[in-house]
This record gives sequence, structure tokens and C-alpha cells, in this order.
Amino acid sequence: MSSSPSTEAPDAVAFVCARATSACETLPFFNKHEGKQYCVLHYPDKDKVAVFNKALERKLENKDFDFNGVWFPDDVDFSGLEFNKSANFNFTTFKAKTHFISATFSATAVFFAATFEAEVSFGSATFNADVYFDSATFNANVYFDSAIFGAKVYFDSARFINAEADFGSATFKDYLRFTGTEWNQVFDDKSSLMFQFARIEQSDPLLFHTLMLRPHWFVNVDARKFEFINVTWNWRGARRQIKSLGTKQDLSALRLLAMAYRNLAVNTEENHHYEEASRFRYMVMEARRLEGWQGWRNSASWMLNWWYWLASGYGERIWRAFVVLLGIWLLAAALYTQVGFARWETKVTNEKEAAEVRRDEVGEPLRWPHALLYSAGVMTLQKPDPRPATNAAQAFVMLETILGPVQAALLALAIRRKFMR
Repeated sequence: MSSSPSTEAPDAVAFVCARATSACETLPFFNKHEGKQYCVLHYPDKDKVAVFNKALERKLENKDFDFNGVWFPDDVDFSGLEFNKSANFNFTTFKAKTHFISATFSATAVFFAATFEAEVSFGSATFNADVYFDSATFNANVYFDSAIFGAKVYFDSARFINAEADFGSATFKDYLRFTGTEWNQVFDDKSSLMFQFARIEQSDPLLFHTLMLRPHWFVNVDARKFEFINVTWNWRGARRQIKSLGTKQDLSALRLLAMAYRNLAVNTEENHHYEEASRFRYMVMEARRLEGWQGWRNSASWMLNWWYWLASGYGERIWRAFVVLLGIWLLAAALYTQVGFARWETKVTNEKEAAEVRRDEVGEPLRWPHALLYSAGVMTLQKPDPRPATNAAQAFVMLETILGPVQAALLALAIRRKFMR
């Protein structure tokens, strides 16, 4: 717990701020905090607003953009300001809302290990030089909507805690990099990233390295050329993805989500991440199936998609296809133990005997071992004996003759998609 601030004069020796950065070399002693002496810029408490604002105003008038380690106690507004020299916000703490709206950074801007405790906006800001947010911590939403990045942008080991990073309609003319580590995933479970309608003008891709990402973060942006390295995808269902977007589950949202999945499928396929590509293709079809359910404009198409999903996970689920094939075999065998098959077959040598022959039209059910072999024979188009004696038996044989080979083909497709590379 912080102790009460003290206004006692500093020791007789020359005053040295406890933070002692280049931002406060000429500033006098302001106050003590927890036994340490601070200048007004670095003093870590809110009871300095008036004096702090005057010191901040003097720095801005002098075009002094060195804020290394500064502790901002209240809302601060840099909107429209031109940073024509390097801006140093290393280890800076922003305790309240911060605005850089329409600001221009003509030189390098560094926010290394800065902490944003409240909302910060870089909306419509222009970065004409490299900007670094390495190891920065965002405890609230950060907005880069409509910002223009003319140079490289780095978020290496940054942390977004219950915060949204919004790059909607931003323009990237150079390189953007998000990198995490195994113990720092950059985005926690309640954080999000948004690139809707962003323009990617550079040839180098946007890089995402060692992160936990969600597919719906890439709605309304072409992610086919993005670079994903050691990325873990959070595979929420389509309905939950749409809910996370904050939109209703309507046809438009489902189509946009399907497009995002498709772009990510192309990306991962081209980069030989085949397991992920398979999952994205599955999610494309899932969004289409839900779209059909919502629209009801083509019930036949919806039913086909539904059966495709049930039978093999859209040709992407080997185990599902195998289990369904096994189910068809066992179900058909069970049915064959309930319907009649011919007990005898009379040999016919001429047309007269054929006209007079008496066929078995009642038959008897097959026993389980025979039924299993018979079902396997029908499924592989072998036409095993005995023949069906009743209409019901003939109908079941015809149905398995159709469903068995089709399901086997779906299983073969799923296996091929998994191992063809």
C-alpha cells in the first residue's frame, strides 16, 4: 500500500528523481512517495494534476517529446499534435483516457513497456516512421481506426488484458508484427483483435507469431497473405464467432464469416498447415449450413449440406465418416435379421419350368453372423446369396447398395484430404 505523500524538502545533497530519466533532468523536487523523491512528471500519484499539466504544457511548447517513465495522472489529449522529433514514451504510465487522434508522428515513436490503464485512441493518426509497442500493456481498448502506418509497427510481447485492439479501416504501407511467447500469448481470453476493412498495401505480410487467435478477428479483411507462425486457433463454433462479433446471426454475418474462414483456409493450405486448412474448410461449410438454415430459400441445398456434415464432417472428419460407415453396416445387418430371405432357389432348365416354378415369397431372416457377412457383401456390391424374399428385404438391400458405397467414398475423400500431401 502506498504511504501518504510528503512535501518535505529534499536532502541537502543535489536532488535526483527516483526515476532519473532524461525526461526530468532539469526538473526540481516535487514530492516524496513511499520514502522516495520524485519530480512532478514521475511522481506516481494523482494529487499532482494542476502542477503536472503546467509541466506538460511547457514540454509541448518546447517540442520536447521525451516522456520516458512519465506517470500521467489524468486524461491527456495529444490530438492533432505533430511529433516532428522522436517521441519517447518508454515505461510511461497512462492512468486515464489518452487521445492521439489525428496526431502525426514524423519520427520514430517508442512506447516500450508503456502501460495504458484506460482507453487510448490513435484514430486517424499518421505514423510516418517506425513505431514500437514492444512489451506495452493495454488494460483497456486501444483504437487505431483509420490510422495510416507508413512504416513498420511492432507489438512484440505486448499484452492486451480484457482489451480490444481495433485496426478497422487502417492503412498499412509497411510491416506489422505481433509476436508473443509461450508464457505471454499477447491476447488473453477476453481480448480481441479487429482488422475490418483494413488496407494492406505493402508486399511484406502482416506477421502473427506465437499467439492465440480467433478466426472472426479477420472478418472483412483479406488474410490470405498474412503470415501465421506457431499460431494456436481458438475453434469456437460459427454461432459463438458471430456472437463475439457483436452482430446478429443473420445471413450477412454468416456469409462474411464463411469468407473469412475461406481466406484463412487458403492461407494455411498454401503454407502447408494442412490440419488447420482442413479445419477452416470445415468451418466454411458449417457457416454455409447455418446460412441455409437461416434462409430456408433452398431447403434441398440445406438438407444436402446437413447430410454432408452428418456423414463425414464435409469430407474433413475421418473418424466421423468411419463411424457412420460402420453404423450403416451394423444397422443393415440388424434389419436383415428381421426380414425374409429366400430359403431355396429352384433350378430352371427351360421356359416351361420357369413359368411353373414356385418361388419362396416368405423366406426367413438371417442369423447374426450371416447377416453381418451379407451386409458387408451388399455394401461392397457383391450381390450375395440368398436373394431377398420380401419387398421389405429388397428395399433394405437396395438402400444399403446406395448408402454403403457413397459413405465409403466419403471416408476415402476424408482420408485423401488428410494424407494426400
